[in-house]
Amino acid sequence: MTNLEFAKKWAETRHNDLSAHRELYAGAEEFCIETRMVVDHLGDTISTDSEFTEQLAIFTNKDPENGLGVQSVTVTEAFEGNGHLFFHWDWQVEGADTYRGFPVEGKTLVSKGSTFLEFNDDGKIILDSSFVNENPVFQQLGLPLITPHYWEEGFDPASLG
Repeated sequence: MTNLEFAKKWAETRHNDLSAHRELYAGAEEFCIETRMVVDHLGDTISTDSEFTEQLAIFTNKDPENGLGVQSVTVTEAFEGNGHLFFHWDWQVEGADTYRGFPVEGKTLVSKGSTFLEFNDDGKIILDSSFVNENPVFQQLGLPLITPHYWEEGFDPASLG
């Protein structure tokens, strides 16, 4: 299996078969999935089987009638190196009622994300760090987020007002 194929399998199982997704990871308490919960530092990672099932359930499409919609991840490129895999993906949500408490009003939400995986010697995931860029999603929902290209030459912070 190529790295791109593995990344696509990761994406497919994440949303459609959580049991198969769990099989990609090392044994219980031998892996860590960073979820970046800001409110409770003690709960900012997933590192047990029960946490895996409970906290990743929101990413599954098992019950699209739950108001969360149908999510899809399309892997666009993958990079391997030194027991690690990094890949970019396009993310889409259709049929959601709300997103993070904001009404979706029938919109299909799209953004981009990336995942960094570290593997043990058996080829099982021991670290998963995945992020979706939510700013475009909030902009699609009508929130007035400013996303300046501050890295571009000549950018003036005062222009933000």
